Amino acid sequence: MTFKYAAVGLVALCVLGALGTPSASAAHHSGKCRTTADMDGFGRPNATSRCTGGFPSGARHRAVITCDTVQGVREHVVRRTYRSAWAKTGSPAKVGCGFKSFLVGFASETRGN
Repeated sequence: MTFKYAAVGLVALCVLGALGTPSASAAHHSGKCRTTADMDGFGRPNATSRCTGGFPSGARHRAVITCDTVQGVREHVVRRTYRSAWAKTGSPAKVGCGFKSFLVGFASETRGN
């Protein structure tokens, strides 16, 4: 197996393993967060976080996405992490990467007041 196919397999396992998993910070609440990733019409990766359940009053959540972005004339790769604005539980939070970006990972973060 060449390195190229091993890397593709590893990325696929990471993406499939992270689909629909509850966030680690939300584990102590009875509410749950589900984060999914998709692509928009231009082929850019997006992550959407939705949290429901028994969170404390005033709790917030946000979506987090990590992408490898190709930049410059020599096309070097830069890894960047983007976070959406804080949203109330029950409403979705969405964040995306720019053009020439490849999905590395995604998650959700929560905070309670």
